[in-house]
Amino acid sequence: MFEKEAIKERSEFNKELYEKIFRITGKPEKILDLGCGLNPLNFPYKDVYYMAIDVNKEVLKKVKKHFRKNKITGEVIFSDINDISKLERLKKVDIALIFKVFDGFDKKNIKKIMKKIKTRYFVISFATRTITGKRMRNPKRGWFEKMFKIDGKIRFYNEVFYIMRK
Repeated sequence: MFEKEAIKERSEFNKELYEKIFRITGKPEKILDLGCGLNPLNFPYKDVYYMAIDVNKEVLKKVKKHFRKNKITGEVIFSDINDISKLERLKKVDIALIFKVFDGFDKKNIKKIMKKIKTRYFVISFATRTITGKRMRNPKRGWFEKMFKIDGKIRFYNEVFYIMRK
């Protein structure tokens, strides 16, 4: 059940989302997806080097299988996003995706994590609805917008995506 739900999560707007992101960032050669979950299964391009990082080994097995089956070039890395030393050793990428990971994180920790990632752009998302589909009490992330210079904002009914240069 989890897998079907995760794959379905952005399916209605997935291609449109990446088209809008790439209009701002340009089409990348390399992507880093921190806390990837099953997001790599939804990525609509096969000609991009994709580094998928997560703490769930079962999820990473599925991502690795998907990469092999679809001839996607990339890496699957088991790591906690808080392991700063591991983030420092990662290759430079064009875009770092951090979808629905930072809610509940301390603001100083967010800055520390982002500082260690070698990328040209970040695309960071936050949920605007609960798992049951109800609108969240505070779906706006004013604190986040004040912390960073935002180059683009993309909204869909259940999620907001912030695009920013490093």
